[in-house]
Amino acid sequence: MNGLLNVTKSASSGLDAASFGMIAAGLALVDLSNVFTLVHNSLRHGPGVALWIPCVAEASSGLSALGAVWIIASALRLASPGRAHWGRVLLVHVLASLFFSAQHVLGMVALRKVIYGVMGSYYQFELGDWLYEYRKDALTYLIIAALLVAYRSYSEKAKRDVAPQSGSEPTFDIAAGVRTIRVPLRAVLALRAAGNYVEVLLDDGRRPLVRGTLSSYAERLVPSGFERTHRSWLVNGARVTGLRPAGSGDMHVDLPGGYEAPLSRRFPEALRRLKDMK
Repeated sequence: MNGLLNVTKSASSGLDAASFGMIAAGLALVDLSNVFTLVHNSLRHGPGVALWIPCVAEASSGLSALGAVWIIASALRLASPGRAHWGRVLLVHVLASLFFSAQHVLGMVALRKVIYGVMGSYYQFELGDWLYEYRKDALTYLIIAALLVAYRSYSEKAKRDVAPQSGSEPTFDIAAGVRTIRVPLRAVLALRAAGNYVEVLLDDGRRPLVRGTLSSYAERLVPSGFERTHRSWLVNGARVTGLRPAGSGDMHVDLPGGYEAPLSRRFPEALRRLKDMK
């Protein structure tokens, strides 16, 4: 993430809501694509297969794989590539891939047997089929592990950019093209969402753009005294010079240099805290 403070503590690889959601969305898209492919091929080569069969096949596989993602995250915490000896990484992840595949297959078969039973049919799984499933599971394991490592690196970079240095005034790093502008955090009056970018309002009149979302900046800057006053605005509470009614319960937030930010009535806690600062 561009723009923010420096960090000294790195995060461990884990499975948070964002990374889990990313993996779930990816699995859903792959499963949906597979369903369309199976149905299409069936219609081309003979009588169409009952639609529920490929749907159950892909949904049961996807849900079971999603339920086993914790195994991959745990293995990455034990032996993350680039942070542990390659021998340990290899051993841990080979074993973890076996456990991942075992949970995936067991969950998938259980779901299919139940659903097939409800549909008045019978699902059969031979033990020898597990070798076929493991080949696919090993690839799935590698892809998900790579996504988690990439997400971890992205998250750590964002936190490195936002953590204050001990013993010195917090600074704000703004990526401006190929160079980085470093300003005191106090010089940042507010941040405003601008499409795929965030506009940074500085007390010297500059308004550079940095790539990212306002929510990601709010998550890290609110502990430093910034307030989310609107879905599109984040203001530095220490630089607020006044509050004025705007009608319908909303307010205007006055900032140095003639800047003005909206304060929506949907953010009553921000209003309370800003009033307490005055």
